[in-house]
Amino acid sequence: MPVEVVLPRVDMGMESGSIGAWKVADGESVREGQILFEINTDKAVMEVDSPASGHVRIVRPDVGTTIAVGTVVAYVYAEGEVMAAPPAAVAPTATAPTAVVAGPVAVPPVEIASPTAPSDKPRASPMARRLAREAGLDLSAIPGSGPRGRIMRADVEKASRATNAHPVAAPVAGPAPRAGDGRLEPFDNVRRIIARRLSGSMRDAPHFFMNAQLDMTAMNDLRKRISPRIEARVGVRLSLTMLLLRVVAPMLERHPLLNASVEGEAVRYHDRVDIGVAMERDGGLVVPVLRDANEKSLEEIARDFSKLTNSVRERTIAPSELTGSTFTISNLGMFGVDSFTAIINPPEAAILAIGRTVDTPVGCNGRVELRPMANFCLSSDHRIVDGVAAAKFMASLREAAESPEVLL
Repeated sequence: MPVEVVLPRVDMGMESGSIGAWKVADGESVREGQILFEINTDKAVMEVDSPASGHVRIVRPDVGTTIAVGTVVAYVYAEGEVMAAPPAAVAPTATAPTAVVAGPVAVPPVEIASPTAPSDKPRASPMARRLAREAGLDLSAIPGSGPRGRIMRADVEKASRATNAHPVAAPVAGPAPRAGDGRLEPFDNVRRIIARRLSGSMRDAPHFFMNAQLDMTAMNDLRKRISPRIEARVGVRLSLTMLLLRVVAPMLERHPLLNASVEGEAVRYHDRVDIGVAMERDGGLVVPVLRDANEKSLEEIARDFSKLTNSVRERTIAPSELTGSTFTISNLGMFGVDSFTAIINPPEAAILAIGRTVDTPVGCNGRVELRPMANFCLSSDHRIVDGVAAAKFMASLREAAESPEVLL
């Protein structure tokens, strides 16, 4: 009997996703555990393995199309088993399985209801209903993209944007592309998610930026002294980002507005300090989260941060490890960047951007000396963070950078 391969549920809140890329061809021989395809969710890109060895029959080759959790996307036929013509993919029910499961080839046809089929109450997910209620939208007027016309969160958000959009003049057609103008490459799902989230952040959160140039002499000296001990105990080489995580985490307890988030017209003060660290992966942006960073020792931070980094690099990071951060750090100093301003990771209140450390002439005790200086830029949401609150945080950061031992 062939084995079904379905779109799995990789997150508790996941209702739909899309295939980002197939890693095998239709009819290709595969082995159990081999990567079949990548799945795109609104939080991450995950890889789905083959549940068995044999030959794969792909029934949903379309890439980028949103489909519901549990939709059959392929079958794996055992060696020697006759591969039938690709059967129609079956629409999942509300109790869709959360992982790849075995099942027969022959499946009864399922009639898919039209999104416009009449009903007493529009089919919609709980999140879609809540968002529509908050936005004052009529669900019956919103077309659904989910199974059997179910209205999903993305449908409500799209309708909300269309309702609130201001009319603009019709665009003037530009000249037709000429030979040699290059190629036009549409966004993939990951880049589309990044664009949507960060555009929304810049649109909704009034950013303001505060810069400070900090003397990193004490931080560098401390790192050199304790790095061999950390490496001997946990097998991880201590990085500046790890040390900064240990320095910043307890500061956020003393500056709760920087560890807060906006909820409508209210401020959510978080009891935990969960710091996200912006990382690049395959041209996309991911922000793995170091949980309870304020309660961890430097050794624990080094160990846990190294695990997160390896998971991102190996593409084994779980969606649950990419959500729920209360503050974000973005360090681009290792790429030779002197300074930059970062976009806040919604719904957080702030993000700290760090540039490279450079020997710079500065005035010190009446003399000009070369000191290792680094530029730090704090981006804050002015809806809840005022200039004084941000300035006090930056003052604490300067104090910690000059005497980091007191925080260890």
